[in-house]
Amino acid sequence: MRIFVDDGSTNIKLAWMEEGAVKTLISPNSFKPEWSMTLQGLDDSTVPASANYEIDGEKYSFDQLSPDAVRTTETRYQYSDVNVVAIHHALMRSGIEPQPVDIVVTLPLGEYLDENDQPDLANIERKKANVKRAVTVQGRESFTVRKVSVLPESVPAGFSVLKDLDDLDSLLIVDIGGTTLDIAHVRSKMSGFTKTYCDPKTGVSIITEAVKHALDASVRTRTSSYFADRLIQARNDETFLSRYLQNADQRAQVMKVLHEREKALTHRVTDSVGRFAGFTHVMVVGGGASLVASAVRQATGVSDDRFFVSDNPQFDLVLGMVAMKG
Repeated sequence: MRIFVDDGSTNIKLAWMEEGAVKTLISPNSFKPEWSMTLQGLDDSTVPASANYEIDGEKYSFDQLSPDAVRTTETRYQYSDVNVVAIHHALMRSGIEPQPVDIVVTLPLGEYLDENDQPDLANIERKKANVKRAVTVQGRESFTVRKVSVLPESVPAGFSVLKDLDDLDSLLIVDIGGTTLDIAHVRSKMSGFTKTYCDPKTGVSIITEAVKHALDASVRTRTSSYFADRLIQARNDETFLSRYLQNADQRAQVMKVLHEREKALTHRVTDSVGRFAGFTHVMVVGGGASLVASAVRQATGVSDDRFFVSDNPQFDLVLGMVAMKG
């Protein structure tokens, strides 16, 4: 069985074929060292054990609320224990029976390509070796990764547009994730790159970390990156904000910081987009797409019929992988 994995720093996105249909799953990354006790199964022995994992003698557990969760918003996450554990956690949540599987994963452009815009074979092999490491799951049968293939991030997300473009057309793909900003100017029919750019320090995490610090200072509580990301997603939902930030003054302070960093992120992205020229179409993808899409549209000046942002940009990459390789 082949499973496509967008193993981003904030969430793992899966896609696979089942009875002729594409199935998807999104699974957050929030893993702390050592195992946790579960309350599931105390009154029902058929309920599986908690999400406790072991890799090369190191123990990890899934905990979306722990402020001690391992930080994943760094490039080294791509080759880490937690990267592999997060993939296996998503597999365990998929409902697929544990079995040997072939995995297709991605690397940010800055890791996939070398200084000459050629595949960096050392990084690609390092990624393959990392994902193939064995992971055991407490009290449950686990998956075995039989084969690993690696694709560049961003590019597969544009496959559905690129395959129909004329020879003189091209697509600028702006992929804003949790950690990195990948921009690729790709020629029609996926015939090659015209230019690429990767900023490993520009991602939604610059807002996430600021919100965490604001919560620490204003509400006087340490919180998880998962909770901070939920606040960012719900930044326009007054019901959600009032429920979890009940003090109006504290809420206003946290939101002030959030919006300031949102502006900073948008400025970084549009400044980077300004490095590119000669494209005819633009697509914005990734978990941060909703934060920057309107600014990118304005900065590039393309017409509405040549600007693409999906209703669920989190899945653009992994669904593009299925379209390319499935």
